[in-house]
Amino acid sequence: MSTRLDRRGHARVRTLAAALLGCALLAGPAVALASADPSGGQSTGTAATANIGTRQATDGEWRHCPYTGAHPELGKGHANDAVGHLQCVLNKVYGYKTVTMDKIFGDGTLAAVKNFQQSVGLTADGFVGPNTWAALHP
Repeated sequence: MSTRLDRRGHARVRTLAAALLGCALLAGPAVALASADPSGGQSTGTAATANIGTRQATDGEWRHCPYTGAHPELGKGHANDAVGHLQCVLNKVYGYKTVTMDKIFGDGTLAAVKNFQQSVGLTADGFVGPNTWAALHP
């Protein structure tokens, strides 16, 4: 029996990894998100996110991004407080230092969202929906 996975197999592994990561973020005080690549290789980013090292979500870091609003679906061009919260979480909780916190979903935010989605095994479409919000802060 071969241990080689087809594309669907890799997608299942990434989905499982994202689900486990969500559980770990709920259960543990610190979780490193360096790479969700099932082959063990490091994921590569764009020039805007190339300086990102290991990202962590640690108890207490959420205090840097207080927010009581809804978590709506977001994409490039949106401009509101939810985008500001997204930018804060990407910067202050996950270490994306290149995201301008201006409450405008521009190119820098898009690049960071795609990189984050890829790192947790989600489809890297740059669209922030329920699955991305859940992975950002379960």
